[in-house]
Amino acid sequence: MDDGKEKRVRLGRAMAGTAAVAATLAVVGLGGAILAGPALIGGTATEMLRKAGFTGATVTITALRIADGWRGLRLEFSGDSGPLDAAAGTLDLPMSGRLTLSGPLVVGLEGGAVTVTPAGCLPTKAERLTVTGQPLGLPQGAALCAAGEAPLLRWAPDALTVAAELQAPQLDAPASSLRAEKIVLRLELDGNGRRVDGSVGRLTNSAKPMPVVPLGVTLQAAQARGGAWTIGGTAKGTNGLPTITFDGTHDQATGTGRLEAVVKPIRLVPDGPGLAAVSPLAATFLEKASGTLSGKATAAWNAKGLTTAGQAVVKDLAGAAGPVTVAGVSGTVVLSSLSPPVIPPGQKLSVGLLDVGIPLTDGTLLFGYGRNGRLDVDRAEWRWAGGVLRAEPFELKPDTPKGTVTLHADGIDAAKLLELIAVDGLEASGKLAGTLPVVFADETVTLNGGVLESAGPGTLRYDPAKPPAGLKGEEGSPTAMLMGALTDFRYDTLRITIDGQAGGELSAGFSLRGSNPSFYDGYPVALNLKLSGALDRILRQNLDVYRIPDTLRDRMTGFDQKDQ
Repeated sequence: MDDGKEKRVRLGRAMAGTAAVAATLAVVGLGGAILAGPALIGGTATEMLRKAGFTGATVTITALRIADGWRGLRLEFSGDSGPLDAAAGTLDLPMSGRLTLSGPLVVGLEGGAVTVTPAGCLPTKAERLTVTGQPLGLPQGAALCAAGEAPLLRWAPDALTVAAELQAPQLDAPASSLRAEKIVLRLELDGNGRRVDGSVGRLTNSAKPMPVVPLGVTLQAAQARGGAWTIGGTAKGTNGLPTITFDGTHDQATGTGRLEAVVKPIRLVPDGPGLAAVSPLAATFLEKASGTLSGKATAAWNAKGLTTAGQAVVKDLAGAAGPVTVAGVSGTVVLSSLSPPVIPPGQKLSVGLLDVGIPLTDGTLLFGYGRNGRLDVDRAEWRWAGGVLRAEPFELKPDTPKGTVTLHADGIDAAKLLELIAVDGLEASGKLAGTLPVVFADETVTLNGGVLESAGPGTLRYDPAKPPAGLKGEEGSPTAMLMGALTDFRYDTLRITIDGQAGGELSAGFSLRGSNPSFYDGYPVALNLKLSGALDRILRQNLDVYRIPDTLRDRMTGFDQKDQ
């Protein structure tokens, strides 16, 4: 046999994996073997395994007889691979640990070839098993069976054929937080190459909460005449979400490979199960989700281990992140690691609406998410009330946000700002700038002590068609005079304080200095007012009036004190 054929034979034995012990028994001639007895057969098999690269392997024959129906020789055996890392270099297998295999085999002759068929399935155990540097556990063991009616192994001087099925109730990959259940791998090898068809009844991530719901997985891998493996497959959740397709390669000579998983677009509806139907982890960040999600994940491996990465694409995503409401979120986010999830800095999302106590629109977000579980925002900018809000860089834990995010306002339109307070008959003009501290604490988001100040003169008018009952008064009364002053107030300076809670009511305090040309001949007036969205409280909280004639001041101060 030339060097190429010899290497393919040795690689074929390796692909059979736990079948390696059984495979070597096939080369022992039946006639001399029966006469020689168990000790010699076991010794011969052990020697051949060691020459193949399993330098610590042992095979022990515990029973030997003619099989029923004279089908061949029935052997009861136990085999130990020895340390797998000793054979890794010879067989190009990125594995370590130890495998044991035992049970009955029937070795026969068929058409000039030696056949090996297990009587049932052969129990298999693994100790400290690693593949591509990743520890793997088989807590309930495994079983090696023949695939269908064909022999497990057929050997002739010029060809080796393997048709095996490996079954395992459970396989754990703790470094990746993965657990696979109900595993079936069908291994086929012949002169044209090798093929593996696998299925996993349930693949779960043991992280709490899970990044992805449990999946059912099917995989196919094929290798033609010693070339690189090609890999394909699909995965689906129990409810059909998500649906994932796999595509990848593995180069056995270098021990390197790559697998890409592409997620079919997922359309979430407002009244549906939301993100929890796809990712319980993502659902902890965003409730009542709607919109479209898609993306891909990649896994790459070499002798140093396994690395993961991904890409998430969102379109018109909406939902609630605790007390914060978002809508119209779109963009592509790159993940440098999937387990744990890590988003490198500089990822960009556009945000149609962000309600943190004040409605922010047309936003742009540059951010990252680290291994410490904190959202790191480098840039956050929104349109608000005709102007722009920019946030200072900040960090928050999305699941339990605490702290203060300071927003800087510029070019705010006073008229659009008052539209948010929604007070009938209240109008203003002018431009404002200032700061708005947004406080996250105890599952609430509060706008606490926001201050906006005018950049120049403007107007403030309060002239409702139907004034609230508390603001009606007879001609000459303090109330009537106050209402008269506000019908056309020309301010020189305006300072607005804004407070409120996400999902609640906004209140605003106004400090004005200026005059009304029709009020006491334009005599200068300074007003401090507190407004809220409730009409019956307009202008009745913390009212002070000064720098007007003393008689009016006394009367109006008395009005204020009476109503506190």
